[in-house]
Amino acid sequence: MGNRLCPKCGQEYSDTYRNCPFCEEEEAEKKGKPLRRRGGKRLSKRKRSAGAGGIMLLVVAVVVIGVAGYVFFGEEIASFMGIRTEQTLPDDGEEDVTPPDGEGSGETDNTGEGAQPPVDGEQTGGPLALDQSTITIPAGNTALLTATGGTGEVTWSSSNDNIATVDGGSVTGKAGGTATITATSGEESVTCTVTVTGDPWVSDAKLSLNKTDFTLRSGNPDVQMKVEGTDSPVTWASENPSVATISESGVVRWAGKGTTNITATVDGQVLTCIVRCR
Repeated sequence: MGNRLCPKCGQEYSDTYRNCPFCEEEEAEKKGKPLRRRGGKRLSKRKRSAGAGGIMLLVVAVVVIGVAGYVFFGEEIASFMGIRTEQTLPDDGEEDVTPPDGEGSGETDNTGEGAQPPVDGEQTGGPLALDQSTITIPAGNTALLTATGGTGEVTWSSSNDNIATVDGGSVTGKAGGTATITATSGEESVTCTVTVTGDPWVSDAKLSLNKTDFTLRSGNPDVQMKVEGTDSPVTWASENPSVATISESGVVRWAGKGTTNITATVDGQVLTCIVRCR
């Protein structure tokens, strides 16, 4: 048993019918005598039913694929498209409002971004050091020394304020000569030698040597020279070291027969002692 296609109405019907039942039904309806029998299948309705079913299947497939894609690749797709997802709340359901590091927490991080600078005069650790060990400036000019390291506040001092003064690392030349600037932090100290060019400073104090003329024989003990009237550092010198020498601390030593002068330069004054070596 099979189907036939009516060439007149285009409907499909069973081959058990001799004539197209649809055409007979239409003729009967026109005459007012509807037929009671049924048979065959309208080709147009079958085609429309098949088309509607295909569309529904396609819609269902698209929805299923979309849901699966979101479940497995939703975060990656959102990130790729630049869509910002909502932040996941903590387990207790409360929003995490912890501020970024260094903001609103009352704590500072001295090693990262937003670190607070140290207070002037306070160091952050490490060996105490100065950025310069020697400087030369004209009288009336100023140079800056920077201290790093140390364990606390840095204090500054000058060996001779008449030559150079210092204030917070700022050194000002006063008069020609040499002075030592010292920076101290805790138990550490570092120094810088400052040479000031210009007219030398001359002290008004009455200075003198403990000896002004003496004889030194070979084999005799060394002689200690001193400047009286000041505590400033003294620069010692011998005009003829082959006759007598003098150390930085003022110790005179016999070197050979003859006569020479020992000089002491301090506070802008030059003091002289005659040494006779026999």
